[in-house]
Amino acid sequence: MTTSKEYDLNGVQTWPTMFFTRRWEAMSTDGPKVIAYLKRLKDEQSTTIESGIATGSKSASGLYESDFDLFSQEDESLQRLVKFIETTLASAICIANSQEARPHDLQIEFVDSWYHITNEGGFHDAHVHHGCSWCGIFYLEMGESERHGKKSAPNGGSRFYCPFNAGGGYRDYGNKYLTASVDAPIENGLLLLFPSYLLHSGLPYRGSEDRVVVAFNAKAFVKAGTISSERIANHK
Repeated sequence: MTTSKEYDLNGVQTWPTMFFTRRWEAMSTDGPKVIAYLKRLKDEQSTTIESGIATGSKSASGLYESDFDLFSQEDESLQRLVKFIETTLASAICIANSQEARPHDLQIEFVDSWYHITNEGGFHDAHVHHGCSWCGIFYLEMGESERHGKKSAPNGGSRFYCPFNAGGGYRDYGNKYLTASVDAPIENGLLLLFPSYLLHSGLPYRGSEDRVVVAFNAKAFVKAGTISSERIANHK
């Protein structure tokens, strides 16, 4: 009797949704400086939502949002954080694209960047980010964010929702692997990267201590004339 793999069951995963996380080594030295700088900017705001963007999906109180050009600020500690974010994002994009390009051959463009300083009752309703391929959140200060038991929502955490319509909305055990939502990790000094198509929300935060995060939207291009650009062109 002979055996054959011709009729074996095979599976392949396509269209994965990738998250990346990385801790900032300079958090203990530069983190407090960035927090202090952002709070000075907050005190100079004329409105709570300085960007004026999507005000209807954000809480009327308990949330301070800057304009969307934060990374243009010249504060030295903030710029070191921006550099960390830029190099990490370039590496993550290369991993997501099977190392087709090299990190130093990528040009990262931050199209939007801002801070959120949240206190009692602040939240941002479910939304997606347009005009970019990758987005990120850097947690400077969690404040009193914590989860009380595995079944409770994190206080002020980031929640992401499945991008697939599972069977027209029908669910049973067959599509259980398409988890309805995921609560991302939250930790001081942690960078979270995610693709822009993911619907997500900033859950309501309650606490006397401020929750401070930096967020951004980014585009990425392979620099012309690099080995990576030539390799990608040859494989088209």
